[in-house]
Amino acid sequence: MADRQSASGDLGLIQAFVNTVDLQDGPEELTDPNTLKDWLVAQGLMETAQGVDDSDLRHAIALREAIRGVIGANSGAHVYPVDIATLNGAAAASGLRMRFGADGKPRLEPAVSGVVGSMGRIVATLYAAMEDESWARLKLCGSQTCRWAFYDRSKNHSSRWCKMASCGNREKARRFRAHAAGGA
Repeated sequence: MADRQSASGDLGLIQAFVNTVDLQDGPEELTDPNTLKDWLVAQGLMETAQGVDDSDLRHAIALREAIRGVIGANSGAHVYPVDIATLNGAAAASGLRMRFGADGKPRLEPAVSGVVGSMGRIVATLYAAMEDESWARLKLCGSQTCRWAFYDRSKNHSSRWCKMASCGNREKARRFRAHAAGGA
């Protein structure tokens, strides 16, 4: 949806990766190895000449959903051990290591290239995003059928839905009907 709240910088990349699927309305952007490759190349995470296969696609989707799970903690959800294991696995497989850039600042870089290295770059970006105070503003929509990652721009950090006009109204109407049915 065009008017959902977007983040910028490291948070924006993490949000864009998680939102490569709209769980409620579709579509899934990462439908095959080629669409994954196109997305990674467009984000500057991988070179065009590198190959992508079906196992890379499964790995990327598992990492995406693990990141969605971690973002859910900002909305009060529980982080599951499988999500932590997936994140740790991606970091280990890519050989993430601390390196100093030309500007003298440290950063995490993968030791390998290809899709595994790209997933390592995403994990490194997640780490950097989580170190920023604005991390807590990246949340998941409170609608269990939506779970879109959105950036909470409210003053008191209290937004619960990606869009009040759709998910918020649907959830409020659902609660009203349930309450009315219980009182009848």
